[in-house]
Order: sequence, then structure tokens, then C-alpha cells
Amino acid sequence: MIELERINRILIVRLAPLGETVLTTPVIRALRCRFPDAYIAYMVAPTREDLVSANPHLDAVLTYQPSVPRLIYQLVRERFQMAVVLQPTFRLVLHTFLARVPFRVGFETNAGGKSLLNLAVPNNTNQHEVQRYLDVVRALGIEGELADEPEVFVDDAAQAWANRFFSKLNLDDGRPVIGLNPGAATTYRRWACANFAIVGDRMREVYDAHLIITTGPREGELAAHLAAHLARSPVIVKDTTPMQLAALLQRCHLYISNDTGPMHLSTALKTPTIALFGASNPLQWGPPWRKHTVIAREDCPFMRTLSPKAWDAHPEVARQNLAAITPDAVMEAVEKMCLFL
Repeated sequence: MIELERINRILIVRLAPLGETVLTTPVIRALRCRFPDAYIAYMVAPTREDLVSANPHLDAVLTYQPSVPRLIYQLVRERFQMAVVLQPTFRLVLHTFLARVPFRVGFETNAGGKSLLNLAVPNNTNQHEVQRYLDVVRALGIEGELADEPEVFVDDAAQAWANRFFSKLNLDDGRPVIGLNPGAATTYRRWACANFAIVGDRMREVYDAHLIITTGPREGELAAHLAAHLARSPVIVKDTTPMQLAALLQRCHLYISNDTGPMHLSTALKTPTIALFGASNPLQWGPPWRKHTVIAREDCPFMRTLSPKAWDAHPEVARQNLAAITPDAVMEAVEKMCLFL
């Protein structure tokens, strides 16, 4: 095993959607604490650069190249001494091997097992995702109390954009700002728009709140559908970059969201969040940290056993799970969180 004290150039690799990229951020902090003077770069999937671009614990953010020769050339030129591969994908381990990174640590891969890894870590999914990623850090001998709460840093340009947005729409008048996120990657992971509307109208009645609906690039019709159910027109946010969305969520007093990427982004920004689960394991994916609340049906055995992809075969069960979550349950969670006292 290589002497860790000699390592001064580190590559982190994780090609992931928005939420999973956010959940890897405790690894960045842990590596920076262990290697305070090292050059640390993170290679992300295209369009995910924003999520870590302002992270002060990183020296560089690299974008994954679809051209393997160009990718290998880029990595060779960077002269990394250690690669930390945070997904069980043999192709990525192979790339770091071909790039002559001398020390490679990561999960046992689906196709290659421990092959080409100097230090292979069991891929234990029976725990929270953040703890799974931190297993790789622990395998390096980095022990003690590791901070496990994700963090996303917002750059000045996005802060300025959010300031203009709030000022233009008079959202900075002291009233609570509540974000509603009705979207999700698949329709069976979405709580009914009618339920979101009931909660939104109650938030206006009880707390005199502003309502902001956030949607993804292919969910514009969903925002309009929810808006049509509300008693008064909300603010609809679309066509934002991940960094702009982060700046907006940072200024919300509460975010109510399905289990999807923006939910993880909200929790990483320390915005109080209510996460609605119907088709994934809350123990693995739900935010366990202070300020946040997870609402999920407790009597569904699939919630603890099915992988995210396996839910595609059980969409009706997922819809039943979400239908079991009532607007009253969400409002009760809001009251218990004591956000507006």
C-alpha cells in the first residue's frame, strides 16, 4: 500500500445525477481534512460542474470526456497519485488504471470485482448513501468523527441572480418563502399536484407565505398544472442552472419536495426540507440531519428492500405509498418543525 503521506495529487470520480453528486460532498471535506495541502480534483458528469464548482475544498473540477483517448490524456497530464472512485463501475477504474494513477481506491465493481483496485471497498447499500461513500474514506484509515452532512457552496454570480430574482418579484418583503417541488424523474415518484396545492393554499392562509414552484427542464407542464390548482398564482421557476437553483433554495424558509435531486440540494444548503418518499428507501436516501423531515408510508415492505431501479416494476405500489401521505400529515410536519414561530 502506498504511503499516504506522499500523496499530494488526488482525483475523485463520481458520474452521478444531481442528488447523488450532492451526497458525495462529505467525502470531499474528509479528504481535504486528511490531505490539507494536496491538489484535489473532482471529475463529474457533464452539467454537474455547478454542484461542486464553488467548493473551497477542491482545487479543480473536471468534466468527464466521452472520448476515452482524450480522457486518458487529460488524466495522465494531471499526474494524479491517487484516484478515489465513488461508484462500482469497472470502466471508471480501468480509465484511472490506463491513466497510470498508481493508487486506486473504490468500491468493488459490478463487472470486475476487486480488479485493478489497490484498495477495494465492499459496496454496502444497507446504510445511508453518505455513509456508503464515507466507507471509501474510512478504508484509507481516515477515522474519527467524520462530518456526514452534505454541503453545497453558492458562488457570487448565482447569489446576485437570486437577489435580482427576489427583488423583481417582491419576494424579500419579510414573508416566508415556501418552495414546492412536484417533479421527479418518474411519474410514480410524484405526490399528486392536488395535494401540493392543498398544502400550498394552507401555507398561504396560515403563514401568509410566498409560493415558489421549482421544476426540471422537462417539467414545465407540471408546474402549470400545479399552479392551476392553487387559489392564487405562484412564482414558477424554470430554466435555471443548478447553481442558480441552489441560490434560490438557500433563500427559501421551507422546501417541500418529492424524493429527487433538488430535495438533496435543498438539504445540503441547510434549508428546512420535507421529503416525500414513495418509491425508495428513506433510510438510504432520506435526509437524517437536523432541520429536515421525511414522510413515508411505514407499512410497505418494499420501501426497505427494493433498489431504485427495481421500483420500475412496481409503479402502482409507489403510487399507493404516495397516496397514503395526506396534506394533513405534511402540515403537521410543518407545525412540528416550528419554522414560523
